[in-house]
Amino acid sequence: MKKAAIITTILLSILFLPAGVGAQDFNFEKAYQDYVFTQGQYRNAYSDYEKAKDFYLKNQTLTLKEEARKKTLTMLRERDQMETVYLTALRLKILEIRGLTGDQKNAIFGKIDTEVAWYQDHKAGYNDGASLEDLFNKSKEPESRYKTHTLPLIYESLFIITLGEQKTIGQDQENIYSALRTTIDENVKTGKLDMNPFNHWFSDIDLIIKNLTQNEERAKTQIQKVYGQTLSPVSSYNTSLTTLSSSLNLLGQLNQFLIEVLTSIRNQI
Repeated sequence: MKKAAIITTILLSILFLPAGVGAQDFNFEKAYQDYVFTQGQYRNAYSDYEKAKDFYLKNQTLTLKEEARKKTLTMLRERDQMETVYLTALRLKILEIRGLTGDQKNAIFGKIDTEVAWYQDHKAGYNDGASLEDLFNKSKEPESRYKTHTLPLIYESLFIITLGEQKTIGQDQENIYSALRTTIDENVKTGKLDMNPFNHWFSDIDLIIKNLTQNEERAKTQIQKVYGQTLSPVSSYNTSLTTLSSSLNLLGQLNQFLIEVLTSIRNQI
């Protein structure tokens, strides 16, 4: 039942990413605040549950058993709610990232929405009058679900966030590259610029963009292994992040090349 610490650790992966600027009434920042509040509610409920359980185990009276039952019910409902709110925060973070296509967002949204619905239904399925034994049996369902579905999805979502932030930078650089090429072509036609050495530089820049695309595709293949049985989700996640990290040097090199192209244009015109 102790998953709050795991979720807190994973959440750190998205806290240091800049929040998107959205015009929505409900955005990632508000969703994150909801998560912080809900996590606090769960921690309090879990603490109450632990105390009630200890009291009952030390003195197994009917009164203490009933108190433990009530605290267990509250804690389990708060746990399902925390999962729902956390997944919603991930969804909104992804929604606000410019670098992802609509298809990429919708693909992960479908998985997140299914997972959110599962926890909402499961929370609603707790019976106020359920026995302590029944509650413990039912509590095993989200524990199993978390391992087989939720945790892999969380890792994929965090990967998508990292990918999207990286692609945002890459797309901005490619837009600059396109504008520079247009400027060069126009000035070559008017005789203000010579195509050499720009044509050679274009080849080097195109190669970087190609390598960035290849890294992205390789990382996207690697992250899908979080749903497999061979490797642990965190292992597949780390492998995919390592692949994406290799693109950081390429992005830095691309930026430097673009600066060189721009400087050369300014020096000649």
